[in-house]
Amino acid sequence: MDQTLDEVNKHCGEHVQAYASCVDSHGDTWKTDCLDLRKALTECSDKNVTLMKMVRLSCQPVIDKYQECLSRNSQTPQVCVDALRDLYECTESVGQMMEKMNTLQRKHGGLAPGKAAGDNLSATKD
Repeated sequence: MDQTLDEVNKHCGEHVQAYASCVDSHGDTWKTDCLDLRKALTECSDKNVTLMKMVRLSCQPVIDKYQECLSRNSQTPQVCVDALRDLYECTESVGQMMEKMNTLQRKHGGLAPGKAAGDNLSATKD
């Protein structure tokens, strides 16, 4: 997952900085005050980081469940540990699937060096 975060920072670093700065400076209202910046960061990462796009496509129900839990339990987010674990497991399984796809494509000569499986995907979910 560190490689994915590196890719997000590489392609969307300005969005990451702007969103982080907004969150830091808006205390209790960051969820609403920083919504547009969050959407811009999500759009950028979906467009430029294949694994992020695949995670969002594959894990959206799990992401939604975790976000709903955090919203309901903002004062005690630790109660969302099971939902966080589910999200982690989903993202890891997508990452493993992508690695297997990359390995198979390289093995069969269908993937250029530096490219990742799914780089030609055009579907995104908002």
